[in-house]
Amino acid sequence: MIVCSCTLISDSDIESALIEILGQPNAPIPTPGVVYRHLQKRMNCCGCAPLAVETIYAKVEELERKGIVSPYVCATARTKLLQFTTRRAALREKLAATADAPICTGETRKVA
Repeated sequence: MIVCSCTLISDSDIESALIEILGQPNAPIPTPGVVYRHLQKRMNCCGCAPLAVETIYAKVEELERKGIVSPYVCATARTKLLQFTTRRAALREKLAATADAPICTGETRKVA
């Protein structure tokens, strides 16, 4: 199945990349950016991003189930992703709390 038609990346390309990426010591979180860089490709229009994410995580689970990728590596990647998500949520809450705080001129900041 073609995941990205701009750069001609298939689900089997993603699977091969994941095997190599997750086989590394201290494997990074397998995000689309990590996988695309490993394949020496770049997202052009980013229309494939949702499908790429879905494919990456489906393939990670499949590789783990088949015993090709260590469950420990997958658990480590999931932990890193959870920590990242938690930090990002905390930052968003902090920004939201300060969004209407007065600035020294008496105006309020608008956060987009």
